[in-house]
Amino acid sequence: MSDLIINSTDLSVGIVTRTKNRIVLLRRALESVKNQSHENWILVIVNDGGDPAPVDRLVASIFNTDSRVRIIHHPESKGMEAASNAGISALDTDYAIIHDDDDSWAPEFLKVTTQTLIEKQKKFPSIRGIVTQLNSVFETVTANLIEIDRVEPWYAGQFDHLEEGFLSVQKMLVRNQFPPIAFLFNLSICKELGMFDSSLPVLGDWDFHTRFVLRHDIWVHPEYLAFYHHRTTATGAMGNTIHAGAHMHRAYRQILRNKWIRADLNGASGSNRMAMIIGMEIQDEIKTEFHQLNANIHAYNYHRSNYKSPFRQAISNGVRKLKYIIKGKKNV
Repeated sequence: MSDLIINSTDLSVGIVTRTKNRIVLLRRALESVKNQSHENWILVIVNDGGDPAPVDRLVASIFNTDSRVRIIHHPESKGMEAASNAGISALDTDYAIIHDDDDSWAPEFLKVTTQTLIEKQKKFPSIRGIVTQLNSVFETVTANLIEIDRVEPWYAGQFDHLEEGFLSVQKMLVRNQFPPIAFLFNLSICKELGMFDSSLPVLGDWDFHTRFVLRHDIWVHPEYLAFYHHRTTATGAMGNTIHAGAHMHRAYRQILRNKWIRADLNGASGSNRMAMIIGMEIQDEIKTEFHQLNANIHAYNYHRSNYKSPFRQAISNGVRKLKYIIKGKKNV
């Protein structure tokens, strides 16, 4: 970032929106961008193999002739991360972010994140990215109607809660700590890192986030300003890869971890990721086992305090009947 940048309005933000045949969701995403109170942004919409005509019409209806908006049409799908890279390559901004077509922001997302970046970088120059707290939004789509089922705070894992301050490298190596919608990153660093790995059908964001945080710090901002939308039962175009492609996520999660460990063993990574990965996984497993053991103990104590053996139950019933008889209540 240039020293000439003294306030957040000077920071330019490049936004990449990947889409394919999901016009009802894309409309919400584009309105999310249009409603941002920070106006120094460029939007690149990458239509990755979808029908171009509906996208063109929708963009024109929302943005009219806004020069900040550009559309890239891929005649055939090149994949999520190739679409990301196509959009990023078209940017020349200070920062960038991936805003997928099914996610959304609070109107102040860009304003707060750019302001916070400037403030934090004065004290911690190593910060080159920022992530906000976010909510998971569970929804159902029927035709052109989106119905919200519930909203709850998003957690990467049972014990992985984003906390204000520096993002944990160790936790990122175990599992992805946030989705792309919440992460604003330095564009030039993204390009230096080689952008996203287009060979990955899923978890390209985890791979990128890991490479980024191994080089530079990411600040966690405590406000809930991003919304990560889920359609747990949807398939096809309306599905989320994290749900519809859950089996691929499991497979590629292990593929990436194996790749990083082998790189360490061969001395190719220039870091000691293996030790951190294994150490954090052991800690994660211990926490999980402890949590389960604690739950089992509570369940056992509850059962024990409320359980009466048949013998004790018979005595209890007899004593109760005897009391009724003594009081003159013969019809027990």
